Amino acid sequence: MPLLLSTALLAGCGGDGEGTDVDCSLQECVVTFQRGVDASASVFGLKAELVEVKDGMVTVDIGGNQVTVPASGQSEGVQVREVTAEKVVIVVPYTIAG
Repeated sequence: MPLLLSTALLAGCGGDGEGTDVDCSLQECVVTFQRGVDASASVFGLKAELVEVKDGMVTVDIGGNQVTVPASGQSEGVQVREVTAEKVVIVVPYTIAG
């Protein structure tokens, strides 16, 4: 049964087209968004999108809820791992799926 559950959880993760890279484990998903590209990713069955990067803050929409996180910081479990001119890397915990 645990293998079936793990497979189901990981099946709900991935990039939607070009512009995202998603790497998931059972605890978290690391999502890399290319900046300047309108792209989204599926994270534990929820749609994740990069909304904006402004004044050292990163806003992402995960499952219809916007979360604003300081660059290199964490808020509501979402962590910003890296922000460059080309990409934004966030870490989304499994607990975000509720």
